[in-house]
Amino acid sequence: MTAAEQHEEIERKFALGPDDEVPDPVDWPGVVTAAQAQRFALDALYYDTEDLRLVTAGVTLRRRTGGSDDGWHLKVPGDGEGRIEHALPLGAAEEGPPGEFVQQVAQWTGDAPLRPICRVRTTRVERRLDGPDGAVASLCDDRVATHNLLDPRLDQRWHEFEVELTGDGSLDFLDAVTAHLTGLGVPQVSIASKLRTALTPAGAGD
Repeated sequence: MTAAEQHEEIERKFALGPDDEVPDPVDWPGVVTAAQAQRFALDALYYDTEDLRLVTAGVTLRRRTGGSDDGWHLKVPGDGEGRIEHALPLGAAEEGPPGEFVQQVAQWTGDAPLRPICRVRTTRVERRLDGPDGAVASLCDDRVATHNLLDPRLDQRWHEFEVELTGDGSLDFLDAVTAHLTGLGVPQVSIASKLRTALTPAGAGD
């Protein structure tokens, strides 16, 4: 069995209109340069129980292709606003989630089986942001389309961007960027997870 890699994910997401552009990151506090953009087409299939026990616990389990981190991802709550992400390669399971992840989430799912609940397709433009001493964050400009497998009436599209800490990035940096962006009229999203947004009727999180 391949042991999952793990790291702490700390990010914040911000809402954009369909035709809006991300404010120039070089003007953000603590950012000196922004690397050339990389473009990805991401396709993620999320798993949960029929009654959404993982979502209720703040846990997400998905299989995603198309990006620099193709694979199976399990995210569980961490300390503060961070989440702990566990990652396994795509080959860890052919049908359904890897056994290692099934065992990890059993404390929430009990004897309820896991099934696909939502498909999320994202067109992503990603840029590395550097401060004076190196990388501080990853900026991902995401155009999202979701298909709710439990209730197709909830299918949605939206535009958002996320700022995830990397390298020397800190919460102080995130706080300063958040203040800068909200000062420009760019709101932080009230539902931080794409999956939670996909499972919520449009406008309910406003």
